[in-house]
This record gives sequence, C-alpha cells and structure tokens, in this order.
Amino acid sequence: MINIVVVSHSALLAQGVEALARQMMRSDGCRLALAAGVDDEQNPIGTDALQVMAAIESVADGDGIVVLMDLGSALLSAETALELLDPALAAKVTLCAAPLVEGTLAAVVAANAGGGLEQVLAEARGALQAKQAQLGETASALNAAELPPAQGKSVSWRVQNAHGLHARPAARLAEALAHFDAELVLEKGGQRVDPRSLNQLALLQVGHGDTIRLSADGRQADEALAAFNALAQQHFGEAVSGEQPLSLHGVPVAESVSSGPILQWRSVWPTLPARHTGVDDILHEQQRLRQALQQTLGDLNRLAERTATLIGKPQAGIFGAHSMLLDDPDLQQAAYTRIAQQCCSAEQAWRQELEAVAADYRALDDDYLRARELDVRDILRRTLSYLQQQPIAPITLSEPVILVMDEIMPSEVVMLDRRLVLGICLSGGNALSHSAILAKAMGMPMVVGMSDCLTQTRSGQTAMLDAARGVLQLSA
Repeated sequence: MINIVVVSHSALLAQGVEALARQMMRSDGCRLALAAGVDDEQNPIGTDALQVMAAIESVADGDGIVVLMDLGSALLSAETALELLDPALAAKVTLCAAPLVEGTLAAVVAANAGGGLEQVLAEARGALQAKQAQLGETASALNAAELPPAQGKSVSWRVQNAHGLHARPAARLAEALAHFDAELVLEKGGQRVDPRSLNQLALLQVGHGDTIRLSADGRQADEALAAFNALAQQHFGEAVSGEQPLSLHGVPVAESVSSGPILQWRSVWPTLPARHTGVDDILHEQQRLRQALQQTLGDLNRLAERTATLIGKPQAGIFGAHSMLLDDPDLQQAAYTRIAQQCCSAEQAWRQELEAVAADYRALDDDYLRARELDVRDILRRTLSYLQQQPIAPITLSEPVILVMDEIMPSEVVMLDRRLVLGICLSGGNALSHSAILAKAMGMPMVVGMSDCLTQTRSGQTAMLDAARGVLQLSA
C-alpha cells in the first residue's frame, strides 16, 4: 500500500484537495494525510516541518509514502521533516514534484487501486499531460498501446454521461479494472490508452456521445470485460439525464466498489415437524442430541482449521469459541434435563436452550457482545440439521457475483470462494458480527441492514456495490 501526504501553505486548499481526492477513493487501498497551514490565527499561511513529520508518521504503515507539496517553503519543510524522521521511515518517503491538485488526484487513484511506488509516482508526475494536450501546449502524449492479439475479446459502449468520462467516472473505471490479470486497451476513434491509468483516460478526452471500446486478452479477460460492461451500464457511477437508477442503502462493513450480476440466496433452516415423545423415548432423544453435538463439534474443528489456513489463527479463534460454547457441560446438561422433565424431543430441548442463550446476548448493552447472538444461532442451525438429517446446502457460486441474502452465518462466510464474491448485501445482519469480521478479513465487501435488497433485486440483474457508502445501485 502506498500512502499520500499533502503539504500546503493553506489549510483550506489542502482540505479542498482532500475532498476531491476522497471522491476518487472507493476502497481502503491507500491513506491520505494533510500537513497544511500553521497554528497562528493572525498569519495562518505557511508550513511547519513538525506538522509534516507528524503527517508522515500517521501513514507510516504504507510500503511507501509519496509527499506532494505546493510551493516554496513547503518543499523546505518536507525536506526538514525527512531529516527529523527515523531513518527507516524516511527511507520509505519520496518527495514528488507533481502539481499539488492534479498530482494528488492521480496518485490517489493509482495507489487506491493497488499500484506500486513507481506507478503512483509516474501517475502523479504525468498529471498535467491531459490539460496541456487539451490546451494545445504540447502534442498529445497518448501511449502507443497495442491492442491485444487477434484472439482478444472486446466490448463497446456509447458514453451517455453529460460530461463524458471526467475525473470521477474515470477514477471509477480505472479502479474497477485495476486488479484483473489481463492485457487491457481502451480505444476511442483510433486512439488507444491504458484504462487503468487516470492520466491516460483523461488524455483520451471521452465526451458525451463518444463510443469507446475495451479490448482484453489474458486469463481474466472475460471478467474484466464483464466488470467494464456492468460499470458502463451504471454510467460509471453517475446518473444520466432522464434516468433515476434505483439505489438501495445499508451499513458498510468495509470500503470497496464492485460491479457484476446479483445472486439471491435465502437462508434455509431445517424443518422441525411436531414430535411427541414419551418416557420410553427419553434415553433415545438424549443419545440423539449427544451424537448431533459431537458431529457439530467435528464441523467446528474443521471450520477452525480452514479459517486458520485461509486467514489466520486469530480469526480461527471464532470457531474455537463456538466449540467452547457447544461443549459447555452445563448447557448440555440443561438440554438433557429438559428432555427428561418435559418429555420433549432433542430438537425442541436444544432449540429452547440455545434460543435462551441468544436472547441473553441480544439483551446486553455492549454492541459487540450483542452481535454474538448470531454465533449461537449458527451453532443451533448446524446441530438441528444433524438431528433432522437435513444437510445445510452450501452457497454454490459459478461466476463472480454480488451475493444478496437475508443473513449469512459465520460458518457460511468462511466456506465461500472469495474469488467469486464481488460483495455481500444483507437485508439484516450486524456490522460487528463475526460474519462481517470474517468477510472483511477475506477481502469480501459487505453491507448490512439493506432492508429492501431481497425484494428490489433479482438474480442475474447487473448492479454496482459501493461498500464505502453502503449503496447498491441497480441497472434498469
């Protein structure tokens, strides 16, 4: 991750640059810090080396740090800050001579899409090319990019955005295509550019009514074309005249933007037919429950092993905690006693005990602990499935999709193929649940509390999920 620091004489100017840049930032691919103005009410214009130093230290977690400055003493303050920094951190910092506004926007888009230090610096330094070419000050600096080989595929789109592909929709396009393993070329009227570069897209000067064509070749060519097509149908994140795209809103769990088809998947619980048991059935019901608990415990151990391999041991501890709850001798004994005293089935006894535990969690004041009730219901559903011999159907995906559900259990999240999950939208859910925590750790954007997402969508419908704002924008 490459982080960005903006150094300016004016706090207002820096805040304006930040506001523009954050419109381009649709994921957590980079961090942005400001060092602007001085603490003097009478003379607030100026720069402070210690302030620059603090800004750099605040984004020290990056693999590299690019510092952009406006003029004069801003450069001197940045150089002084480098001398004051710990040498190991100073070695990660590059002072960039790019223009402050244009350079910051270009750098943020490249960094946010996962670009390395050299790519981010190149984008920042080339940020004036489009403006210079448009004003006729220099010849167009369009790259002589070659189209992919003849076997490559392509898709065309007539741009309907009133202002064409200006900075914001261009940034959306660059980010959407950044991670595909494919050769990509965007063409307009015989001119060809790299669509993953904000500068190159600006040089193409795509206006309203222009037709653009994306050509792709390589392992993920189809996925790249599908992502482009989905984003184009959403007009690159903008509403066009005469169109009111339907947008559904929820609570974001992690920041990201993704486009693709929707797949609705509804949670299924085992059916529990009414069963009448007598005194002679008590031992049999207790044994049935004991066996189902052992089977569930085996599942939890396997889930913990898978989680440790996929994500890490800390997240695997989620299922370790599930096992501890399930293996609680007092809880089990309470269920066995209920079977004996009420002559009820194993399903009825276990459901009543676990639902009481879930209710206790929901009644807590602490938001984080209250979200643990989902873990209890996850365990309950799994045990009931063994008692009823109704295996839980796994969520099966055959292509990259935006998954739309009522809720998703932690045990379901960790079994997903994260390569095929563009995002998850839940009509219910909790941003503090272990499902949300696991999804974020696996790099799968999630939005919870999107109450209308099941009634207002359909499987196969194209949509764009802006997880940073908790918005699902649907195609017509």
